[in-house]
Amino acid sequence: MAEGQSPALVQFLAQRPRLRLLAYRLLGSTADAEDVVQDAWLKWNLVADSVEEPAAFLTTQVTRLAIDRLRKDQRRARLGAQWLPDPWVEMVEPGEADLSTGLLLLLERLTPDQRAVYVLREAMDLDFADIAATLGKSVATCRQIMSRARAALKGEVRFDWDAAQTATLVRRFAAACDQRDYGALVSLLGTESRLISDGGAKVKSARNPILGPDRIARFLLGVRRKFQPADFTFRMAEVNGLPALVGEAQGTARWVLTFGCAQGRIGGVYLLADPDRLPYSTISSSV
Repeated sequence: MAEGQSPALVQFLAQRPRLRLLAYRLLGSTADAEDVVQDAWLKWNLVADSVEEPAAFLTTQVTRLAIDRLRKDQRRARLGAQWLPDPWVEMVEPGEADLSTGLLLLLERLTPDQRAVYVLREAMDLDFADIAATLGKSVATCRQIMSRARAALKGEVRFDWDAAQTATLVRRFAAACDQRDYGALVSLLGTESRLISDGGAKVKSARNPILGPDRIARFLLGVRRKFQPADFTFRMAEVNGLPALVGEAQGTARWVLTFGCAQGRIGGVYLLADPDRLPYSTISSSV
């Protein structure tokens, strides 16, 4: 125990990385995840001496606080197709469940309860008895919620959680963009590929998804030519546990591009250009 740290704080700090990732999976927002984990700490600090299972208690608090926040959040409904989750720029451990932008967007289709059950089961690997205790529902109800969540996601495009495949495609994508090579870009994109952009309140972005290799390539090359300085270039980074691109100019990050890949092609391109949500220098380079 570090000098000056209470037992309650030591126990909380041991759980904090897991709790932050859980909150982020549920909310898709790093700021909201931090707020939820901080609120959970305040609740924990009041009762820590009487809690026998700290991990279960803190998981319950974070999950319920996140569900409450999802129910109250009207921002995503307003933004619709323009909304993208915040980049998760911290290292994701090998063997961690899918944290990709594509999956987080799919989870937006679920109700708060469905999302919670799905994340607790698929990402956190909790059994239904523990999920029921976390949500204060019966096991049978949680199984029904999970069934509805899976039905809601059935038939949706799922990309590979494969860093090696993604890295190869992303490097080629960056080279094609830097060389303004329309043909190379088109060849990297799947026939049903789509691009979603989110510029927030300060940067103009496409109001609807851009569909198909031709339109995506023309859009990317066009907005780069019209709105980015001559020194704009891409560098490789790791975002949401997969290879990604950071577009920089004059020492400032202007874009973060994450990708969904399958069968040797890029099927999803996710362009975040909101300056209020770009984590700038905190995105470390990757090879």
